[in-house]
Amino acid sequence: MITDMHCHFVPEDFFRFAQSRDEFAIKIKRREGDAVDLDIRGMHFGLNTTFFEMNKQLERMARDGVERTILSLATPFIDYHLDAKIAVEAARVFNDGLAAAIASDRKRFGGWALLPMQDPVAAAQELRRCVRDHGFVGGHVASNVRGVYLHDAQFEPIYRAAVDLNVPLFVHPADPLGKDRTKEYELTIVAGYLFDNTINILKMICSGFLDRWPALKLIYAHAGAFSLPLRARMQREVDTNPQLASSLKMPIGDYLRRLYFDTICFEPAMLRYVTEVVPVEHLMLGSDAPFPLGEPNPVTFVKNALPADQAELILNRNFDRLIGA
Repeated sequence: MITDMHCHFVPEDFFRFAQSRDEFAIKIKRREGDAVDLDIRGMHFGLNTTFFEMNKQLERMARDGVERTILSLATPFIDYHLDAKIAVEAARVFNDGLAAAIASDRKRFGGWALLPMQDPVAAAQELRRCVRDHGFVGGHVASNVRGVYLHDAQFEPIYRAAVDLNVPLFVHPADPLGKDRTKEYELTIVAGYLFDNTINILKMICSGFLDRWPALKLIYAHAGAFSLPLRARMQREVDTNPQLASSLKMPIGDYLRRLYFDTICFEPAMLRYVTEVVPVEHLMLGSDAPFPLGEPNPVTFVKNALPADQAELILNRNFDRLIGA
C-alpha cells in the first residue's frame, strides 16, 4: 500500500480550541476560496482548505496516487511556547480530534500523536494513550523544544515510552533558530527549518544519544535536511577533534544509517545520493502536503528518481516494516 507518512492536518475541534486561546495568538487574515491565510504569533502562513477538510485530503491522495496517509499537526500550530498545562490539553484535543476524523477510514489514514514535550512525563503518557486507545503509529516531535534539542536527558520518558511500545517518532522541524535573519523570501521555511533539523541530528550523533538509545526508531523529515551532505564534513571534524573522536563508537555515516528519512528533497539526484548514504530500506514516502512547498507529485518523484526495485520498497514496504504492520 503506497503510504505517505508526512502529511499535515488540523482537526476542526483543535482549530476552534486554538482560536479560543489567546496563547496561540491566531488571527485569520483571509478565508477565500481555497485560501486560508493566518497570522500565528506574528508570522504569516498561507494555508489552504485541505489542511482542514478530510474530503480534500482524499482528493489529494487520489490525484497523487497515494493509498494511505499518516497525518500530523501542521507545523505553524506546534505549541512548545505554551505553558505545559495548556499544551497537555491542546495535545489531547488534537489527538482526539484526529482520531475522530480518521475513525471511519482507518485503512487509508493513520495518525502521529502530538506530544506536549514541555512536560516529558505527560508526553510519554499521551504517546501511550494514543497508541493504545487510538491506534496511532507513533509520536510527532519537533527538532527542538524552546531551543533545547532532542538529545537532552529531560526527554527520556518519551523515548522510553516509544521503545516500550515499539513505535517510531517522527521528527519534524519547528521554531528554528535564526528566524530574525531569515524573514525575507520565506527563507525560514526554505532553509531555516532544514538547518534546525540538521543541528538536531548532528547533536544526537555527537552527544552519544544514539549509542544510549539503540532501539529507538527515529524518522526525520525532509530527507534528513543537510545532515547527509554534511556527513564527510562532520567526519572530518571528528577526525581532527580527539575529544569528540573518543566519545563516538563508530563513524558518522554509520550513525546516519541507523536513522530513517522521508523522501522530500525535490532533486532526483539528491534522492539517489540519499540511497547511497543510507539503506534504501530506511526511506519512507513523504509529501509535506498540503503545504505549497511540499513535493507536488511524491509518488511520481520517487518512481522517476530511482530504479523500480528501490521505488517499490519506498512506496509499498518500508513503512509497514518499520511499524510492524
